[in-house]
Amino acid sequence: MEKNLSARKGFRAGIHVLVQKGNKYLLIKRADSDLADPSCWDLPGGGIRYLEKPLDAALREVKEEVGLRVRILKIIDIWAKLFEGDWSIESLVEAEFVSGEVSLSKEHSDFKWVSKQEVIDIEPKAENLKALFNLNESLVGGADF
Repeated sequence: MEKNLSARKGFRAGIHVLVQKGNKYLLIKRADSDLADPSCWDLPGGGIRYLEKPLDAALREVKEEVGLRVRILKIIDIWAKLFEGDWSIESLVEAEFVSGEVSLSKEHSDFKWVSKQEVIDIEPKAENLKALFNLNESLVGGADF
């Protein structure tokens, strides 16, 4: 059985990926049955496995959740939060689309390629997408995410 940082009592690490294709960004809608943020719009991502490199986890999560190959461009932000009673270190990276067709996992019910403004305006937002929105609001001079 694979070890996952999410399974370690009191600590987990997560990675979230802002996938860009041209001037559009990929949003995915969490399934109604999802325990975390059901029916909310989110970014591909999830838990980092034990001893897995975070950027490798980002590539894996995008492939597992939406079936795409991407190239990591940059780390956007790192933050800490409580997640299901555990301390969680979360990372957000930006990636560009390389190849593939969107094929959703069972965790998701829909997807959209949207403009930056639509990312900001879409509701309801999952907690991870809210983190991106909050980061963008705090950037001086309206810098891009």
